[in-house]
Amino acid sequence: MKDLWTRIYRFFSSVGDHNHTGNSAGTKEPGHYGIPLSIGITSMALIAFQLAIMQILSITQWHHFAYMVISMAMLGFGAAGTFLALFREWLKKHAATALPVLYLLCGVSMAAAGWMVGIFGDFDAFLLFFERAQIGVMLFSYFVYCLPFFFGGLAITLMFYHQVSRIGRLYFFNLGGSAAGGVAAIALFWVVPLPYIAALLSLVVILAAWMVRPPGSRYAVMVAVGMVLPAAALLYPVTPQTSEYKAIYGALQLPEAEIVHESSSPYGLLQVVSAPAQRFAPALSLQYRGEPPVRDILFNNGEYFGTLLGRYSDNPDRHILDYTTRGLPFAIRKPESMLVLKSGTGNDISHGLHHGAGEITAVEPHRQANYLLTDRHPEWIDSLYHQPEVTVHGSSVRTWMARNPEQKTDLVVMPVLGAFGGTSGVHALQEQNHLTLEAHHEIWDRLDEDGMVSATVWDEYPPRTPLKLLATWRRLLDERGFHDPQQHIMAVRNWGTITFLLSRSPFQPEEREAAREFSGRLSFDPLFLSDIRSGERDRHNIVEDRSIFDRVDTLILGNPESLFDDYLFDIRPATDDRPYFSHHITWESIPELREMYGDDQLPYMELGFVLAGVTLVQIVLASVILIILPLFRVGWQGTRRRWTFLYFSGIGIGFMFFEMVLIQQLVRYLGQPVYATAAVLAALLLFSGIGSYHSSRFAADRGTLLKTGGIIVVLILIYMVLLVPVLNMSMSWPLVARVLNVGVLLAPPAFFMGMMFPFGLRMLSGSNETQIPWACGIDSCLSVSATALATLIALESGFGIVMGIAAVAYAVTTFAALRIGEGTG
Repeated sequence: MKDLWTRIYRFFSSVGDHNHTGNSAGTKEPGHYGIPLSIGITSMALIAFQLAIMQILSITQWHHFAYMVISMAMLGFGAAGTFLALFREWLKKHAATALPVLYLLCGVSMAAAGWMVGIFGDFDAFLLFFERAQIGVMLFSYFVYCLPFFFGGLAITLMFYHQVSRIGRLYFFNLGGSAAGGVAAIALFWVVPLPYIAALLSLVVILAAWMVRPPGSRYAVMVAVGMVLPAAALLYPVTPQTSEYKAIYGALQLPEAEIVHESSSPYGLLQVVSAPAQRFAPALSLQYRGEPPVRDILFNNGEYFGTLLGRYSDNPDRHILDYTTRGLPFAIRKPESMLVLKSGTGNDISHGLHHGAGEITAVEPHRQANYLLTDRHPEWIDSLYHQPEVTVHGSSVRTWMARNPEQKTDLVVMPVLGAFGGTSGVHALQEQNHLTLEAHHEIWDRLDEDGMVSATVWDEYPPRTPLKLLATWRRLLDERGFHDPQQHIMAVRNWGTITFLLSRSPFQPEEREAAREFSGRLSFDPLFLSDIRSGERDRHNIVEDRSIFDRVDTLILGNPESLFDDYLFDIRPATDDRPYFSHHITWESIPELREMYGDDQLPYMELGFVLAGVTLVQIVLASVILIILPLFRVGWQGTRRRWTFLYFSGIGIGFMFFEMVLIQQLVRYLGQPVYATAAVLAALLLFSGIGSYHSSRFAADRGTLLKTGGIIVVLILIYMVLLVPVLNMSMSWPLVARVLNVGVLLAPPAFFMGMMFPFGLRMLSGSNETQIPWACGIDSCLSVSATALATLIALESGFGIVMGIAAVAYAVTTFAALRIGEGTG
C-alpha cells in the first residue's frame, strides 16, 4: 500500500519543526515504548480489519471485492493525510490528548461498523440497479468502513509528525505491525468466528489508546468507557446477512428449515441446512420414476457447495445421477479410475463408486469442508472419503496437478458450471484458474490413452458458458495438433443441463450409438455427435432459439474466430493471463445489449462486471471529494506543476496496478483470495517501507531518480515475462514455502518502489515546498482509483496489459523526474 503513512510523515517533517520532540501543551509523554507499541498494534489491527471486510463481503455478497476493500483503506489513509495537512498546527499542539482520542475513535468505529452499515438497511449488490436507494446504502457502507482507517491513519501520521526524533523506532513498529496484520488475520479466521473478529481487533486498538493515555483519571475513564461498545459487540455480535438472492436464503424459506451446522475459516463460512422439503433432483430426467431423496445441503458463504447425498441409491442398477446428463461418460465407457476436480461433497465420487471405479482421486481446495466431511461428520456422506478406493487432496486444482504430473486417469470430472435458470454474472470477477486454457492442457496430460473429460453446464439463455467451454476445448485440440475435433467431442442435453465429453482418443461408432441410446431412454437429446442426424437435437427438449446448434457446429467444425468476432458475448478461452471464465460482456457489446434487453436488464447479464464499473466511479468521486477538494484550501502554487502531477500520478497508478496484478496472479499460486491478499499486502508494506527508509541515505537528485525509476521499469518488464514461469516452477511447493517465495519475489521491486515517493518529496522541498500537500493528494487519489481500474483492465485485456501500464506509469514518473522541483520555467 506504498506505506502512505510514512510518505505523509516525510511531507510534514520537511515543512514542520524538525527539532520539536516534546509536547506543546506540557503534558507528560507516554513511556519509552508506549507510542511505538501503540503504532505497531494499531497497524496490525487495521490490516487484519481489511481482510475481515473481505470475508464479510464474501458472505454478504458474491465476491470478496479485494480491490474495493483496499481502496477503502487507501481512501481513509489519504483523507487522514489531507486532514493533517489542513489542521497540523492544532493537532501538533494537542498531540498528547488527541492521540488516545484518535485511537479510541478508530477502535469504536471498527467495533461499530457491523451495526452502522445496517442503519439504512443491508446493502445488496443484486438490488443496486433495481432499487436506486441501494446506491446510497452502498456509499454509506463504504464511508462506514473507511472510518477506522481514517482515525487510525490520522493517529499514526500525527505521531510521525510530532515525534520526528523517534521516527526510526516508530517506522519500524509501523512496518512490523502492518506485515503482522496479514498473518494475524489468517490465524483469527481459523480460530474465531467472523462476527467476533472486528470487536477483538477494536480492543487491540483501544489497548493502544490505554498505552498512550496522559496521566489523570479522566483519561483512564475515557478509555474504559470506550471499551463498552467492543464489549457489547462481543456479547451481541452482528452476524453478516447473506443476500436474499443467494442460494441459502431460498433454502431457509422451506418449511421447518434450520441450520444444523456452522463453522468458519479463511476458506469461508460453512453452513449445513436441513429441511424436510429439501430434495435432491439435479435436472433429473422426466423418466425418473422414483421419489427425489430428502438431503441436507452444505453452503459456503451462502452459495451452494454440495448436497450431502452419500451413497444413496433407490435402484441397485442405477445411481440417481444416471438419470441426469452426468451419466453420459458411464453410458459409453467403463472408467476404472477417476479424477474429480473440486469434488465438493463427493456426489461424483459416489457416482463413480456405484459404477465400480477402483481408483478415485478427489481434489477439493476447501480444507475446512474436507475436515468436516472426513473427520467431524463422515456419516453425513456415508464415509465416502474413507472408502479404500478414494483419496482426497486438500489443495487447489492447479497445485495438485503441479504436484502430480505423472498421474493418469480414465475420467476427469469437472465441477458443474453455472446454476439452475442461469446466472446473473455475479462471478465475472472471480479468477477461475481451473477453467483456463492452460489448466485444460494440464488436465489433458492426466488422461490415459482412452481418457475423457466430463463437464456439465446448466443451460442458460443467451448461451455463454457452454460456448466458452467448447471454444476452450477446440483451441486445446488445435494446439495439440488434432485436425478432426469432431471425433473427440460429444454432448448431450436435457431440459436443464448439458454434459460435454472430450476424449483423448476418437469416439467410436458404438460409443456414439450408446450415447444415442442413453439419450433416447431418458428423453434427452444429443447436442453434438460427429454423425449428428437431422431432427435429433431437439426431439424431446424443444428450444426456441435454434441458433445454439449453429454456434456449436461453428466452434467444433468451422472457424471459431468468426464466431468470436460476430457474437455479442466474449466466448474466447480464458487464460492464466485473463482467468475470468465467467466474464462475457465487452465494452463494445454494451450498446447493442442495451438496445436488446434495456437498461434495467443489462446489469443482470453480468452483474460483477457492471459492479466493477460502478465502484470505480464511486471510488474516484470519493477520493476527489475527500482528498483533493480540501487541498484547495491550502492552494497549489509554485512552478512545474504539470511535472509534479505526472510524477506522483505515475507512482499512484504504477504501484497499485502492480499490487493488484500480484494479488490476482497469486490467487492461482496460493489457492485462496484471502491468502493472496494477505501475502501481497504484508510483503509490499514491509519491503517498500524498507526502501522508503533507506532512501534517506541517497541524494534526491535527478541522477538518483533516473536510476531508481529505470530499475523499477526494468524489473516490472522482467516480471511481465518471468513471474508466471517462476510461479509455475514452484507451484508444487508446500503452502508455507510458497508464501515465503512470494516475499522473496516481491522484495526487489517493492524496495525500489518505496524510494520514489520520498525522493519526489525531497525534490519538492528544495524549491516547491507548497506543492507537497498536492503531491500527497494526487498520489492518494490515483492510488485509490487505480484499484478498481486495474481490475476492469484485467477483465478486458489481461494481467500482462495491467503490468505493462504499471511499467509505463513508472516510466512517466522517471521522465517527470527530469523537471520536478525546478524553480524556474
